[in-house]
Amino acid sequence: MKLWRHLRTLVAYLAPDPALVSPRKHIAILAVLLAVAAIAGAVVLTPSHRTKSQGTKPDAWKLLRQRVSDRAQVDLFDDFSQGLDAWETRDNRPSTWSYDKNGFVSLGALSLYAPSLQMTNYDLDALVQIEAKGLGLVFRADSSRNYQVAKLLVDGSGPMPSLAIERYAVISGHASLPILSRYPQHFQQDALYRVHLEVRGDSFALYIQGNLVDYWTDSRLKVGGVGLFCSPGQHGRVAWIRVSHNTDSVGRMCSLLASMF
Repeated sequence: MKLWRHLRTLVAYLAPDPALVSPRKHIAILAVLLAVAAIAGAVVLTPSHRTKSQGTKPDAWKLLRQRVSDRAQVDLFDDFSQGLDAWETRDNRPSTWSYDKNGFVSLGALSLYAPSLQMTNYDLDALVQIEAKGLGLVFRADSSRNYQVAKLLVDGSGPMPSLAIERYAVISGHASLPILSRYPQHFQQDALYRVHLEVRGDSFALYIQGNLVDYWTDSRLKVGGVGLFCSPGQHGRVAWIRVSHNTDSVGRMCSLLASMF
């Protein structure tokens, strides 16, 4: 089969001369082959769903490449040290964003992280600071008219205000009614908050400083990436953002394999 010929070629590429291969590389080769075997086994066991008018079997090699691609690691990171070219707005540049003296980015109007826009499931991590009133995280954004929002808001006044989470969806440019939940600790003006958002199918989980703050389901948007913004009167800044998926050892191996196919 063509599939196994490609696998033999892969083995030859990884170990052209067995006598020169170190034990560490033997382990790497074995791990790659195990990953291929697991994915290939899934391909073989997947029903072909042939119709009566289709008398041919699916291309096993094509299915394998698709499985490897789907399982490959995605790890996007931006600390804004290389500029804002990866971020886009309706005007194609985040002109309302600016840098402060520490190299953080002060947020303005909604801007989307272009490399993430075709993603479906992922983890969003960011290190942010709220300077006044709040800031917004955007996910499952396919454009500036369709996206989900989780806002971090300063709730109340006085020396010890609270931190609240407001979430809603924007569909065709129209925002749904917001749902509010509260962070269990008081807001600290000078604190850098580590935000972690898990996006999985119709389910979402939001963590702040490692604490689960909210979990919900919403089926309105299936595909889309991430973004950041501050509404008028709000001020916030971000040190870095990361969008990742399949970051385990199998995901890393599949990324290696995908680059060889």
